[in-house]
Amino acid sequence: MKTILVISTLVFATHLAVGQTMSKKTDSKVEQELKNLERQWEEALTRRDGTALDRLMAEDYVLTTVRGEVVNKARVLEEIKSANVTAKVQNTDTAVRLYGDAAVVTGLVLISGRFNEQDVSTQSRYMKVYVKRRGRWQVVAAQATLVAQP
Repeated sequence: MKTILVISTLVFATHLAVGQTMSKKTDSKVEQELKNLERQWEEALTRRDGTALDRLMAEDYVLTTVRGEVVNKARVLEEIKSANVTAKVQNTDTAVRLYGDAAVVTGLVLISGRFNEQDVSTQSRYMKVYVKRRGRWQVVAAQATLVAQP
């Protein structure tokens, strides 16, 4: 009886370990997919590519700005389109946490550029919430917090 219990435990542990290994491989693939979407976001902001940002944002997207203002997708796209800004956007320290068909992505965004001839270079910590709908990851919420300059 004890032998059966030990064998059953080993079989269960083996299946559990195999399942975890497969899950980690899947998670790693999804993490890379989300990091790739973050690079696309970075490039779209730098190029002011509203079409790419529109594709990356869900229809119910909401952004909480560094000033605490809450804005929707339409307003963000309008600002990107109409702003007199040139900027280079670079994400660093990107981390992904997966929760099934949802994910939280955090990182540091470095922006160097000009808006109406004034320097608007900043560093912000950001958090984005991605949701997978109809087989596609999109950002549903984002929030940014300015990092104090030394």
